[in-house]
Amino acid sequence: MTATTATRVAELHELLQRHEQTPAAGSVPVHPALAGLFPRGLRAGAAYTLRGSMSAALALLAGPSMAGSWCGVVGVPDLGIEAAAEWGVWLERLALVPHVPAGDWTSVVAALVEVSALVVAAPPERISPGEVSRLLARLRTSGSTLVVLGDWPRAAAALTGRVVRWEGLYHGHGHLSAGTLRLEATERAHTRHVDLEIPVRP
Repeated sequence: MTATTATRVAELHELLQRHEQTPAAGSVPVHPALAGLFPRGLRAGAAYTLRGSMSAALALLAGPSMAGSWCGVVGVPDLGIEAAAEWGVWLERLALVPHVPAGDWTSVVAALVEVSALVVAAPPERISPGEVSRLLARLRTSGSTLVVLGDWPRAAAALTGRVVRWEGLYHGHGHLSAGTLRLEATERAHTRHVDLEIPVRP
């Protein structure tokens, strides 16, 4: 791991441990608007894939954050902090690692899942089967949940977020004020979805 990345992760790890925040066993809570899609919450110790709108990732982060848990985001330098706050993400308990060298990605994510309820991460182009197995094992022991922004083997479910409606623009004029986000979950060839408004105020 590069010195800069290692220092950043060590600082985050120390901060989170000092606040004694560890993932809860069993399941990870979701935003109330997602309860219909995940009635028991996200599966603790599991990985999910997510494609499409970044608003879906913010909605997933909001659940555990609103419940008081730490969350992490890895490899997403353009994360919308204001949008995250609008969804209900508690920014004081959000660990951000915007830039991660590909060789350090697994170590960084593994360190964060030990002390965060939910970690959203953009993966490198290549990751070995051994790294996948080690990270999944770390998830199981920590009780954390990982949401990968892209492909990931042995995922609990494949999630897709897309905006199906915007409000505020009329004949090319005005400002976007609200919209509808559709989040779909596909598990064992069965797909279900829920529609929620953007932004969703906590």
